[in-house]
Amino acid sequence: MRRYRKLKKAKKLLLHCYHRFQKVGSKLSLALQESVRSKMLDLQDAILHKDIAKAETASHALDALYNEHLRKNLFQRIRDSILGIGVALCVAILIRQMWFELYEIPTGSMRPTFKEQDRLSVSKTDFGVNYPLRPGHFYFNPELLQRSGIIIFTTEGMDFRDADTVYFYIFPGKKLLVKRLMGKPGDTLYFYGGQMYGIDSQGKDISRELQLPELSKIDHIPFIAFEGTHVGAATSTIPGVYSPITIYQMNEPIAKLYALGPNRARGQLLTHQDVSYSELWGMGNFATARLLTRDQVLILTNQDLTLLEDGVLYLELKHHPSLAQVKMGLDGMHRLRPQLQLLTSIIPLQEHHLKVLMNNLYTSRFVVEEGIAHRYGINPKRYGALAIFPHLPRIPNGTYEFYYGTAYRVGGLGITHTLPPTHPLYRFDPQRMQLFFNLGMEFDTRYSPQSKEQVLSPSRYAYFRDGDLYLLGAPVLLKDDPTLLRFIEREEKKKETNGGSYVPFVDAGPPLLANGSLDIEKIQTCGLKIPPKAYLALGDNHAASGDSREFGFVPEANLRGGPSFIFWPPGPRFGAPNQPPYPWFNPGRLVIWIIGAVGFGTWGFVHRRRSRLPLHF
Repeated sequence: MRRYRKLKKAKKLLLHCYHRFQKVGSKLSLALQESVRSKMLDLQDAILHKDIAKAETASHALDALYNEHLRKNLFQRIRDSILGIGVALCVAILIRQMWFELYEIPTGSMRPTFKEQDRLSVSKTDFGVNYPLRPGHFYFNPELLQRSGIIIFTTEGMDFRDADTVYFYIFPGKKLLVKRLMGKPGDTLYFYGGQMYGIDSQGKDISRELQLPELSKIDHIPFIAFEGTHVGAATSTIPGVYSPITIYQMNEPIAKLYALGPNRARGQLLTHQDVSYSELWGMGNFATARLLTRDQVLILTNQDLTLLEDGVLYLELKHHPSLAQVKMGLDGMHRLRPQLQLLTSIIPLQEHHLKVLMNNLYTSRFVVEEGIAHRYGINPKRYGALAIFPHLPRIPNGTYEFYYGTAYRVGGLGITHTLPPTHPLYRFDPQRMQLFFNLGMEFDTRYSPQSKEQVLSPSRYAYFRDGDLYLLGAPVLLKDDPTLLRFIEREEKKKETNGGSYVPFVDAGPPLLANGSLDIEKIQTCGLKIPPKAYLALGDNHAASGDSREFGFVPEANLRGGPSFIFWPPGPRFGAPNQPPYPWFNPGRLVIWIIGAVGFGTWGFVHRRRSRLPLHF
């Protein structure tokens, strides 16, 4: 091995001198030219005959001549280094933009498919041939895109906060996002039971493509908040009142709220004129949820506890926003403005319900330091005295996560280890369950129950599916559960008592006809329609995902490719990601692979030819 290394080093010196001599040797005197040729011939002869002693002697002699007469000056070395780095960067950028790249997952928005610190191989040829460094395509085939498949897209030109990034520490660019494609141009979609139903632009039922069995643990919620992800407001003629308010869902204006006075307001739907606000896309099939103690129910709600059975904790459901019942209130910036009014329902939960929740608990990834927990990825020092972070006493310092009721400790490079059942993180009691349910996605006490007019609420949702009430993606109250039956009875009674103005939170059923076929008329009337050349992109982790619900539909030009392989960390998710496989052969991929093969083949041929002995002097 040592013999081989010495000969390899000698050959490297010979080739370096030879190619340098070919460029500048004519500037040397004839005597020097002959001397250099002689030394190179001696070294080549020693290498070809594998004479190490002679090769070492010839190498020293040739190296001395090279350093004295052929060596590049400082300017030349800097110039060539810059040129080499520039060429390498250009090649790397072209490969990353048009062929493939390695990508690290920064957040938990695509859990459980991808987790923080996962490393992926991303193909940029799944749908066509991309323009480098800007949106658009030389070639694009929309038929290659598959519903429920995963896409990579750039945030260039989109309403996305903190979109800027830097590539190779030099070149400014826009961040890439990874989401699941759930709607193509012309699709009309409806949400029920954490699932999606829909038709394509031709009226064909595409629900099966949206409800793949292998994705059964992934829920889809049609909104982040009932009042949208952001609102536009202007100062009205009423002193101290901000009005009108424009509500945005999917980054599109959906409704307007107008102040009629300090205590009166009205609302107007800007789309789907024949339906109510809560009927849009099936929003009325869902409720936001949090757990309250008995005292919190008394203080924070208007519910009459004498009408309810006792519970260990109480599930509060906010549902059915209505433009007919707009109220005036203070928003998160303490501005008086019109707001959507939500209906409230309460379900007393017993210990066995809470244990079902614990067995299906999922949280964001979180860090425990000295008994205080904060969300992974944030700097707690920015928040001063840590007053907003919850306490988890007797939990060892470390990084943790819950998924499907199983707790994991997160080690270096994102490798997770299942915690034993005896770990203190599994300790079950109502207070711990309430903390994990209400704060488990944010780990911020500002989301805990505090006031009647609280703006911040947990990213937890409830919905019915086939008669069962789901929380955390699992049936927590089954259709024949006495607690659920009593709740439904109370909801129907409230509707009767209020003369039909109250909308009960009960199972309205999927958008199907009596014969089991899709109710296309309902889909067309209430559904979310995807615009031309735009795509609906949703995160698998709806509770912690900034996606189309926030920044809107993804322009076709922004699509860059799809993930093809998870190569880190090792474990059950190693390999192809959980998605319908994209076709391996397509015209765009063929073109890029041919160009890549020709380029690398040409480089290999030239390099081999330039490195082959004997050299010709």
